[in-house]
Amino acid sequence: MTLDQLLLTGSTVAALFWAALSTHVLYVSRRRTDARSKVATILTTLQDDALRAAGTTAGVGAVKALLDTLSRDMILHTAADPETPGEDFDVLTAYMLNRWPVDDLLREATSHRRARDVWRRAAALRIAFRLRHPRAIDLLAAAVEEDDRDVAAVALALLETSTDARAVDIMIDALRAHRHSAARIATHLERSPVRPLDTYRRLLADADPIVRLWCAKLLGDYPDVPWVESELATLVDDPEPGVRKAAIESLGRVGDALAATAAVGLLDDPVAFVRAYAARALGDLDRSESAPAVAALLGDADWWVRHAAKQSLESMGADVWPVLVRCLDDTDRFVRNGAAEVFQNIGVLDSFIVMEAASDDPSQAKVELLRRIAAAGGTRLTDSLVERAGPKTGPRVRRLLETVGLEHVGAA
Repeated sequence: MTLDQLLLTGSTVAALFWAALSTHVLYVSRRRTDARSKVATILTTLQDDALRAAGTTAGVGAVKALLDTLSRDMILHTAADPETPGEDFDVLTAYMLNRWPVDDLLREATSHRRARDVWRRAAALRIAFRLRHPRAIDLLAAAVEEDDRDVAAVALALLETSTDARAVDIMIDALRAHRHSAARIATHLERSPVRPLDTYRRLLADADPIVRLWCAKLLGDYPDVPWVESELATLVDDPEPGVRKAAIESLGRVGDALAATAAVGLLDDPVAFVRAYAARALGDLDRSESAPAVAALLGDADWWVRHAAKQSLESMGADVWPVLVRCLDDTDRFVRNGAAEVFQNIGVLDSFIVMEAASDDPSQAKVELLRRIAAAGGTRLTDSLVERAGPKTGPRVRRLLETVGLEHVGAA
């Protein structure tokens, strides 16, 4: 056979192969489209109010002819869809379990051999759980104990909706196993309708710092439980900084005087993020009497701590302005600049400058204070004052700044 004949034969074979492949793809696509159309028809039919009122058996009878033409996978997929209404789910599962043994469903929910079968296992788990099958919780527990993150994610999402106390125990065991994301498990625990307060309380003393940390965070959702504040306060001396941070963050949400004392004690913690959360907690607790201690962090070596201190002081409101005034004379430029920024953000500076700009005889004491704030905040502060004053008041503010030589003052 010549080279030309070989090339011709090869081209012909290739063309036939692609034609066959295209035909197959087209056939599969049409079957899927047809199946989806039938599913849509089934779901539309089942929406009939009279049919719903007649019950599951009547519903199965109304759509059985169409269901007979669908594959088990298609029915499994539709029944497992969280968007499928409860009445439709009842019809689909009643038909499916009548046509195929329930053991098939339980076997699929138990394990999978190939990655492409994960969806089928997930669907089977959803259906078994929604059916309230006696083995459902055990099947979910087994799924969580495996390393497959996709299967575990489905199981955890189902467990978070369960009112069975065992569901919480499974999630806590998963938290301790460190097999899956602790943050994700804690989120599921947070959403659970089961509130295992006594379990969380006991686990605050657990040997595992990850467990202590997340239990401390979860208890931040219970401000009305009397013992939560005192129990969380025991963790401010925890050897793990992450636990101290979680405890003080929750105390900022649920605490009172004891929480404030704990937060002040952590303002000099050796770990920066703990100091930051302690400062924020005092702001959340609205402890303006602690403003001097928080203001000291305006000069912290860590930017995040300085930022948290400013946020805390801002949340305390205008009552902190005497503390800020003292900071304007601090030898640390970070403290001076931070105080000026807080002055600006709590609105005291804006109202002050606008009032003085509207006066024909500005108070020299107030002008001097304005000069100190501007010197600490720099040109960005004075420029933003003019900008925020708006088109009507802005020119008067600018004239006042020019009069006292502040328009282009630089940070000292």
